[in-house]
Amino acid sequence: MGVRSLHSKFFLSLMPIVLGIALMTIGVFAFLSIERFENQLQEKEKALSAALAQVLGEPLWNYQYETLVQLVSVAMTDPDIVQVRILDEGGNEVLVKGNVADNERVDRRSQRIFYHNAHIEQSAGLLQISFGRQRLRDELLGRVFQELILIVFMSAGFLVCVLLISRYVIHKPLSELLLAMKQSQAKGVLQPVQWRSDDEIGYIIHQYNLMQESLSVKERQLELSRSRYRTLYHSTPALMLSVNMQGKILEVSDYFCKELGFAPDQLLGTSLWRYLDDHGSKSVHQVLEQALLKEEVIRELQACFHLPRGRIDILITAVPQYDELSEYQGHLLVLSDITQLNQAYQLIEHQANVDHLTGLANRNRFQQDIDRYFIEQQHPRLSLLFIDLDGFKLVNDTRGHLVGDQLLVVVAKRMLNVVPPDVLVARLGGDEFAILIDDSTLDLTLDELALKLEQLGESILQQMAMPFKISGHALCISASIGIACAPMHATSSVELLQYADIAMYQAKRQGKNAFAFYHETHGSEPPSEQG
Repeated sequence: MGVRSLHSKFFLSLMPIVLGIALMTIGVFAFLSIERFENQLQEKEKALSAALAQVLGEPLWNYQYETLVQLVSVAMTDPDIVQVRILDEGGNEVLVKGNVADNERVDRRSQRIFYHNAHIEQSAGLLQISFGRQRLRDELLGRVFQELILIVFMSAGFLVCVLLISRYVIHKPLSELLLAMKQSQAKGVLQPVQWRSDDEIGYIIHQYNLMQESLSVKERQLELSRSRYRTLYHSTPALMLSVNMQGKILEVSDYFCKELGFAPDQLLGTSLWRYLDDHGSKSVHQVLEQALLKEEVIRELQACFHLPRGRIDILITAVPQYDELSEYQGHLLVLSDITQLNQAYQLIEHQANVDHLTGLANRNRFQQDIDRYFIEQQHPRLSLLFIDLDGFKLVNDTRGHLVGDQLLVVVAKRMLNVVPPDVLVARLGGDEFAILIDDSTLDLTLDELALKLEQLGESILQQMAMPFKISGHALCISASIGIACAPMHATSSVELLQYADIAMYQAKRQGKNAFAFYHETHGSEPPSEQG
């Protein structure tokens, strides 16, 4: 946008004022000059008329015509007199000297002529003089022109003086201020104005310099803050990156690149979404996009991050970032590598829920699953096979615990060979095993279910009846199996496990190497353990 000079605007504003004053002055001078000349002319006409009438009295009374002519001729030498007429007492024209044009403007003055002597004063006639106005007009125009020239030169001098004063008092300090502002804008460095005065402009410039000094201090503080932020950003041992509202990566910490194997230019300008995978049921992209749009804080969002060497599990903490004007710039993301933590958690979970010897589910996992069925369903359809090995204690005592452990591993494998893949097989401890079947997935009648359970029991017994070759020994054992069902027999996980245990002891009483279904005649408490 073009800037119009204040100096020129002041000049253009002052010109009409000076011109108006000059015209008013010329008008006043012209009016006064005309009035002065009119008065002078009236006085002159009156004096000439009186003087001429006085000298014409005696010649007119005595009829001295030649003398009249001479006197009138002398009077006509005055350039203002254009005609003289002399009339006698009877109104008869005695003498006429000079002519008046039809369109000529004249002043006519009449003066009575008197004759005087020592004894009488008698009217002798009438004097009529016509005075022309041309000389008056010419002289007046000359005077007005002179005054006009004088006023023009005075006005011009006044304008020059005013402009010179305004140039020093107004234009120069404002030019210094404007130059400092342009230099500050062009160089990016705050420039003070080298001007001192005790007027309003001096006060404005002083306040501007104070503002520049204050801004300079704040700029240095801001730059120091930015420098500290960059140092902290890149030296802190944390995985940090900054993204804009669209998820575009704006900045990455040096530690991030070093630890994860990225080059800085490899990430800058790319989309964050290409490196993230969902971790869990809720979309990571959806959560992050919502936070970026609404300027929200995110804490501990789990995701997977792709690296040049693979992928890692991470926790994301995201906070919005704002500039000095409190305008939203994007989010700062702090990533925590939880890969080893997840692996440790998985290991702990595995150790807590898996039997370390056989690889089957342990009692803890078994109890969790059976409890979950009864919590999530009002009347779950479950079948439980409680298995106790017959003769295992003898093998363990005579062959040693190492052989006993190897025997348990083979027993577990044989059980897995005969049960469906979606059935839970667990080692509850020692030589006790359990098989939990979700009957709701089978869609069988009670008779069909009983038949299927019998077939499964027979298969397990057959597997257990086959000799086990362990460390060069042929070992023979058998199994006693108790079967209980819900909701037919039990309405809780405790009852189901208890009744299956009772049925297992019933199978032992039948001679071992057998299975038995729970029946209410068996009672509700298991008998003392049999070998």
